[in-house]
Amino acid sequence: MKLNLLVYGLIALVLVVPGYFIISDMFSEPEVGDCAEPIGTSDGSFDMDETSCASPEAAYRLVKLEMKKSCPQGDYLVQTASRAGKPAGLKHYCFVLNAREGDCLRRSSAFHERVACGTSGSQRVSKITASADRSLCGDHEARTYPEPAMTVCLEKP
Repeated sequence: MKLNLLVYGLIALVLVVPGYFIISDMFSEPEVGDCAEPIGTSDGSFDMDETSCASPEAAYRLVKLEMKKSCPQGDYLVQTASRAGKPAGLKHYCFVLNAREGDCLRRSSAFHERVACGTSGSQRVSKITASADRSLCGDHEARTYPEPAMTVCLEKP
């Protein structure tokens, strides 16, 4: 009898502990500083798939989570979700490009994705500054973010 209880207890432990971590990870919210890969959906919108910031797919980094208002003015990729238990309450996830100088990106309809340089439609990150000023990019495309202050300059390779 005691052996059966021990065996059942071990089986439950083996199933419950990993299940807890898998389920809690599925329902965890992204935190400021987390990186993500945008995934297009069939209806033309997108979802953000959390990934390591070192991953080549991590084209965006979450820099701000707004509960009462939208993201600051700028070129943020904004994902909006309803707040549990709050009627008409929304959360606004404010993402900036997660790129380094020399990286190549291509813009799809809603977001940028990291691609190999030379890919059709790609742009190379030529400069990243710690201020939100489009004029720093000259004639090239600019993505500016006031919080935290950052400008990303993109040019054709």
